[in-house]
Amino acid sequence: MSLCALSPGRSLAGRETAGARVVAPNPLTLEWCVERALAANPGIERQAAAAEAARHRIRTSSSFDDPRFSYTASNIPLGSFDFGSTPLSGHQLELEQKLPFPGLRASRRDAARADAGAESEILDDWRARVAAEAESRWAKLGFAQRALGITETSLTLARQLSQIATAKYEVGKGFQQDVLRAQLELTGIAGERLRRLEALRVAESHLAELLDLPTTTQLSATTSLRDESPVPGDLAIEGLLERIEETSPTLRALALRIEEAERAKRTAELEGYPDFDLKLGYRIRQFVATDPVAGDDFFSAGVTLRLPVDRRRWRAEVSERAALVRRARAQWRAGRAELRDAARRAYAELARADAEVRLFESGLVPQARLSLDASRSGYEVDKVDFLSLIDSHVQLLDAELKLIRAIADRRTAYATLEGTVGTTLRGVQR
Repeated sequence: MSLCALSPGRSLAGRETAGARVVAPNPLTLEWCVERALAANPGIERQAAAAEAARHRIRTSSSFDDPRFSYTASNIPLGSFDFGSTPLSGHQLELEQKLPFPGLRASRRDAARADAGAESEILDDWRARVAAEAESRWAKLGFAQRALGITETSLTLARQLSQIATAKYEVGKGFQQDVLRAQLELTGIAGERLRRLEALRVAESHLAELLDLPTTTQLSATTSLRDESPVPGDLAIEGLLERIEETSPTLRALALRIEEAERAKRTAELEGYPDFDLKLGYRIRQFVATDPVAGDDFFSAGVTLRLPVDRRRWRAEVSERAALVRRARAQWRAGRAELRDAARRAYAELARADAEVRLFESGLVPQARLSLDASRSGYEVDKVDFLSLIDSHVQLLDAELKLIRAIADRRTAYATLEGTVGTTLRGVQR
């Protein structure tokens, strides 16, 4: 399975109206399920929106505050309301701009960039894990379909055995308890078929939920569940675990969270220094006879300085940010340990399933078929009792189910391993 990511432009979320008809391919391929999951899964769409919002915050985080403009009708005599009766009167225009302490804007921008990078890595992780989950649920659906088919084939065989037992009893060569035992076995397999039908409906529902499919969508039989990709050796998986800090989007996101926390701490330190408000003024005046400057307009400039006198407050904020840096570092270490553990467990599951596929396919299933054929032939000539024949039938059913379960488990474990380490370990298997 490829951990490819679709571009945001291919997203289907929000484009499909309620009840829109979606036609799934027949047979149901893994490729279609993965592409559908990456395009339509609401979790990916939600995280894509969060990543986009974080990218926009880079610009806003380092922007200057908007300048402020003010107008004042200055020094107007109450008696006349005349701007020309005194040289002090005029139209006062002022422009004010806040200037943060040097380095503060850059620190805020760096923190926002780290946050945007982390959100982007989380989006990549979402895509990888959703793709892996799509493969897992597709494999579970395939197992449920095949298990139902095996059960129905076994039900047909049980009917044949019941007919053989009944025929022998009717001609006096069999026993009534054989007929009853055959009917009991037939009833038991019929009950198993009902449970398999329920499991199939549940598997269909789980896959449809992940793919955000309308309730009217019909899912057909899946393509082959087999995945012939070789299992990585012990040395290969250990080498992968050593590089997991580079390959895992989860750990890359956590590393960027550390950088974001460090930048936020630096921001808190710089916010404890003064910032400035720069003011520029222009007064429009009229000529007054007693005016020593003959009605010239006035220009003024000034600076307002913020005094951060409550040092305990600023020290507390810096201490808080320092604690958050330590938390981010601890989360990275914990995340690395959890991912390594999850990868080792997925690898162990993969190795177990791979060994079971070889064992069941080359040994258990062929042997169970031969045993059933021999028991059936022996029962027809009265050399094998009916109980042994039923036991052989049950063993074949169990062996076939174990084989298909191991095949599905192998693919699920491979998908889980790839989703955990964040990289493709095999060729695309569809």
